Amino acid sequence: MMLPVVTLLLALGFIHGVTWPGILLACGVISVVLMTAEMIARSLSRTPAQLVRAAEALSRGEPVSIRPGGDEEAAQLAATLAELSAQLGSRQHLLEKTVESIRDPVVVADEHRVIVIVNAAARRLYRVEPGFDILTGVRTFQNYYADGTTVMPIAETPMARALRGEDIDDCELIVKPLRPEPAVCLVANARPLRDDAGNLRGAVIVLRDVTAERQAHRALVESEQMAQVIVRTALDAFVQTDQDGIILEWSPQSETLTGWTRSEAVGRRVVELVFPEELRVAHRQRITRFLQETAAGGMGMRYETASVHRDGHRFYVEVSLNALRRGDGWIINSFVRDVTQRRRAEEQLIQAQKTESLGRLTGGIAHDFNNMLTVITGTIEILADGVKDNPQLAAIAKLISDAADRGAQLTSSLLAFARKQSLQPAETDVNDLIGEVVRLLSQTLGSQTEIRTELGRDAWLAFVDRSQLGAALVNLAINARDAMPQGGTLTFATRNMQLGIPDAVAHGVERAGDHLVIEVSDTGIGISPSHLEKIFDPFFSTKEVGQGTGLGLSMVFGFVKQSGGGIEVKSEQGRGTIFRIYLPKADGTAQRAVAEDELPVRGGNETILCVEDDPTIRDYVTGQLEGLGYKVLVAANADAALAIVNSGTAFDLLFTDIVMPGSMNGRQLAETLMAGRPALRVLFTSGYSDGALPAQQGRGGHGIPLLTKPYRRSELARMLRRCLDLQVDFQGDPVPQPYSVQPDLERFLRENPPEKM
Repeated sequence: MMLPVVTLLLALGFIHGVTWPGILLACGVISVVLMTAEMIARSLSRTPAQLVRAAEALSRGEPVSIRPGGDEEAAQLAATLAELSAQLGSRQHLLEKTVESIRDPVVVADEHRVIVIVNAAARRLYRVEPGFDILTGVRTFQNYYADGTTVMPIAETPMARALRGEDIDDCELIVKPLRPEPAVCLVANARPLRDDAGNLRGAVIVLRDVTAERQAHRALVESEQMAQVIVRTALDAFVQTDQDGIILEWSPQSETLTGWTRSEAVGRRVVELVFPEELRVAHRQRITRFLQETAAGGMGMRYETASVHRDGHRFYVEVSLNALRRGDGWIINSFVRDVTQRRRAEEQLIQAQKTESLGRLTGGIAHDFNNMLTVITGTIEILADGVKDNPQLAAIAKLISDAADRGAQLTSSLLAFARKQSLQPAETDVNDLIGEVVRLLSQTLGSQTEIRTELGRDAWLAFVDRSQLGAALVNLAINARDAMPQGGTLTFATRNMQLGIPDAVAHGVERAGDHLVIEVSDTGIGISPSHLEKIFDPFFSTKEVGQGTGLGLSMVFGFVKQSGGGIEVKSEQGRGTIFRIYLPKADGTAQRAVAEDELPVRGGNETILCVEDDPTIRDYVTGQLEGLGYKVLVAANADAALAIVNSGTAFDLLFTDIVMPGSMNGRQLAETLMAGRPALRVLFTSGYSDGALPAQQGRGGHGIPLLTKPYRRSELARMLRRCLDLQVDFQGDPVPQPYSVQPDLERFLRENPPEKM
């Protein structure tokens, strides 16, 4: 019988999915041939031995060759047997070719564990031939379990298990040749082969090479893992949604940025989670347009928008979108970056550029205007003295004087906004200054306004102009009162803060480092968003005409920026306003500001070198100086002043304007003269220095003496005596003087009369 052949056909058909009708047809044909051969052999009890042997060989499936004899019956039987042998040989050859052509490795072993059939794919993989003993043969390969590191014992291989009667389905193993060749990942299916009586006659195994599939799967897994690592470690937040905005992925940066955890975010609509309500419709429209553009070949979209944190505060983000097709829908990947600080920096840059442009305009106007005001304010004093016995004319003189003062204040406000005013910064105890401001405001704001203080006990000293800071705080307080018509609470607070570079940029301060923060907050009506953008612009005011100049906040802004600090405002309508001022911490090298001298006006007999380019002011100043008893040397510019000095004419003090035409300005002239005379006294004057005079301290640690235009006769006299009376050594350094507490005590008693204590 050809049981092994039939069994092999059944096994191969089952493993490779051949239909049952095909298997049955092939088996039926072979069975008929075998049965016919066997019946013929049995019926020929008297047939010659050659035919008997042929029939027996045919029953075993072996080809036969019969030489015809003289017996006619025997000849017919021989012809029949020869035809059956040819047909059987052809079908067996076809079966062998079929097995040989199968792309997957196929191996058949008998019950003695010896390979009887091995196709070309199996020979290439295992380098074995028929007759190889599966258990004891010398191997040129090693089998491993699917992990690729654990050796698979021979007794546990799929073929060995099938020879024990087991059915093996989709068993993964890795074959590593002993020679330097790549390993092969296989999936094995094995079946035992049994005869009609159920006896085990062998086994067949079919292996499928899945190396490429496993490599592709591994590469895909590694790619996904790398993508996850990139998403987790990226500086930007990553959000993945479907085309309806349902969140599918939410990175750790997204949690930090929005305050929503991944478990809370996944499955929700992103538009309802992080977009302000008024922007949701616009966002949906933007996504719809983006998907339409992507379907038409677009590559992505980038835009900026406002977002809302879980705790309710708003911030600005830059969103980069790209979309991937998935089935009939889309997957939208979004990388989100917080650009709040960048937007603030851009806004501050725009404000700075606007301020600079206005500063150039106001600076030029202020220079000429202050020169005119200097003459007006100075001569009106002389006029007032002349008409003091005529009440009507004295009243007119006072009106002129008041108008000149208002003009000087207006110019000063413009210069403050443009950061061109002359400051006298010094170490300032802001807590102490706020205490003074509160005492002043408690008598002027009215009983409806409650004033509170939350001052840091360890607040640093700030390096700032004390008088200008006091004026700024009063200005903010008055604005707060106007924002609380029905009354409310005004709060002053201070605290220390260390600002890194990003924080410094965000808050608009000049440099990173230690800063003192001053907060002025109210519980008033707040500021609308449209007004908030223009709140520091000069001449912008929400008050009625005649209620204010619109220069208050612009002056505060300019003063703070000129002091190297920053100012920001936060407000919502109906929820009050908070102004924050950031001032640089004092470094401990500056001297305390000197109190205003209240001594009576007095002159002297020293010689003054007066340098002034404006002829009107030059004539006015010359008259004032001579009226105070001084000798005056007059020069129209620096070149004329140097000519006087080079002629050998002696003088005691240089009184010079800062901004002058010619080869050098007033500061350069003073530096040139002091190079040869370090002890020379200098008094500067200007209505607009244009940056020619630095805000730092002057020689020897004492402040740079500056008389700001317009000035009155008393101010001129006082500043001259202060400069001339200052004792300096030959290097120009101030000579230490004996200290007395008497002036401080007298000042304290004047400010705090006994009846108030």
